[in-house]
Amino acid sequence: MADNEQALCEALIRLFEEDLGAERSDVTYPETDHSGPPVEMRLRLGAARFAIEHTLIEPFPLAIQTGKWFQELTAEIEAVLNGSMPAPGTYQLVFPIHPTEGKPRRTHAALREHIMQWVRSAGAELHAECPARLDRDHQPHGYRGVRTTEIDGIPLSLSLVVHWSEKGHRDGALFLARSVGDDVQDQRRIRIRTALNKKLPKLAACRADGDVTVLVLEYADTALTNQVLVAQALEAELVDRDDCPVHIFLADTTGDEMWYFFQPVADQVFSIDMDYIDVVPPTTETLEGGVRCST
Repeated sequence: MADNEQALCEALIRLFEEDLGAERSDVTYPETDHSGPPVEMRLRLGAARFAIEHTLIEPFPLAIQTGKWFQELTAEIEAVLNGSMPAPGTYQLVFPIHPTEGKPRRTHAALREHIMQWVRSAGAELHAECPARLDRDHQPHGYRGVRTTEIDGIPLSLSLVVHWSEKGHRDGALFLARSVGDDVQDQRRIRIRTALNKKLPKLAACRADGDVTVLVLEYADTALTNQVLVAQALEAELVDRDDCPVHIFLADTTGDEMWYFFQPVADQVFSIDMDYIDVVPPTTETLEGGVRCST
């Protein structure tokens, strides 16, 4: 995964500069220059001084690394089969969280071929099983069929969903997903609790010194994470804490061309009703001479 700390700090500061009508000054990096409480960055915007901390959160341990391994295995499967499955309807292929665990890379090509053969066969069965025309009165929820198997020790599930209201523009699409346990939200809370315990005391020291404190929580896996899930876990973990920052931003850095900020905490007030704030990722050129953040 790319290191986005510097780019996110730059994007956030530009957002504040625009909102406040002020330009940054007196930028310091206390973690490395030992100029104060060891936050990642302090700076002035007009008359106010800001302290910023950033951390990357995962829904569970090794989520990002296993996500990378999952993508390495399945990218070709999606490229070959997405859009070419029998119409109508959309298909979802569900893998375990780490399907290649214990499987050397030299075996992955054959494994992919076996999986694609099964998906084609199971997809044809589901297509044949689906009624040619769905009756809205007798099938108000449409059709959902499922096939399961195990290939080289990997449990797989393929489902086909056809609904009478669908316009057909996604017919034949194949979506890939990883199955997680029922405790994923509990694990997410543990990860967020760890981040808060690490970051908030440092920000609290800056707030005692008069700073406007800002925490950025970054995530990059929309298959398992979204802003509402993170905000719900965050709200639960902020209960009974007295060191909540002035502002907390969530940063979705999944996309390459557009990122998004969400702000569940503004002026120490929590709200689950968060607007999308579009962020064009700063390029290397635009970052030159800008801010830098430590990890």
